[in-house]
Amino acid sequence: MKNIWWSADWHMNHQNITGPKVSQWEKGYRDFDSTTEMNEHLIKQINKYVKWEDTLYFLGDFCFKNHKDTPNWRDRFNCQTIHFIRGNHDNHIDKYKNSFTSLNDVLTYKDENGHTFFMSHYPHLSWHHASRGVIMLHGHEHGVLNHLNVNVKRLDIGIDSAKMIFNEYKPFSKEEILDIVNKKGNLHLGHHNGQI
Repeated sequence: MKNIWWSADWHMNHQNITGPKVSQWEKGYRDFDSTTEMNEHLIKQINKYVKWEDTLYFLGDFCFKNHKDTPNWRDRFNCQTIHFIRGNHDNHIDKYKNSFTSLNDVLTYKDENGHTFFMSHYPHLSWHHASRGVIMLHGHEHGVLNHLNVNVKRLDIGIDSAKMIFNEYKPFSKEEILDIVNKKGNLHLGHHNGQI
């Protein structure tokens, strides 16, 4: 059975996000002892869930340094179909576009049940048909906006957001996303409110 998954913000090789033992940031961010340990754990966790026949939407910030390793890392992920949405740390990703199924700045996906997902690396305040239930998926904020706009159908699907929600670095399944956003209201902050 083919499944759909989302993730973002892996930051492969990003020392300051790795953990307090190696970070120059005051508290570090994650809790790994080295970037190698972090990289290996993220690859293992993605492969634990995402299978060859599945589709993964990756919403930006693949790596931070040594972008030349991108094709090697990509080859280690089980999934054949990865749609890549550029993030702010993906300045070199166009060099490796053949490693991914598609490369975009934003993307919309509509499933067989009529659920529509608008995807960007960055959280948007408003998006096309937000007032009609289109779900906005993003990364970039590493889960820090999860408590805001609880009635807006927007969700940070980044790996750090997953850790906050599931206590595990993992991708988000479509079912998990729908479960989370369906518990929210459908407040729309723009002027359309379903009339246009």
